Amino acid sequence: MYGVPADLDLSRLENSVLIQLCIGQYQMQFHFHPSSLISVEGKWELRDASGTLLDGTERNLLRENAIDAHRLLGKRVSGASLDAARSISLCFEGGDLLTIYDDSTEYESFSIQPGDRWYRKIQRNHGQRHLQRRPRR
Repeated sequence: MYGVPADLDLSRLENSVLIQLCIGQYQMQFHFHPSSLISVEGKWELRDASGTLLDGTERNLLRENAIDAHRLLGKRVSGASLDAARSISLCFEGGDLLTIYDDSTEYESFSIQPGDRWYRKIQRNHGQRHLQRRPRR
């Protein structure tokens, strides 16, 4: 990706509930009710209310193949924020914080579906950023 846009609207994620985690070899998916999905191909971290790192892309450094992201299942997103060009963060009830980073200049780090703007594909074309928009249904 080429940076998280400063005007990225995360409001649809607020008050949504994480209902499913999908773990792939190169991707982690966070499915929210009523209708949002974040697919992460890059770096992500889960920290508790005290800031302790619980889980993330490099989970093998924490414990042998342990996955603690399941603690978010059934939890409501109490707030969402972004650090423009770097990351987005979702705060869950209870204080856990999920941060998803745009950590690659060559590849898509994550996508959010749906939204006012589909933050799915950002491509570089002759040195300019283009955000692919998907028509509303």
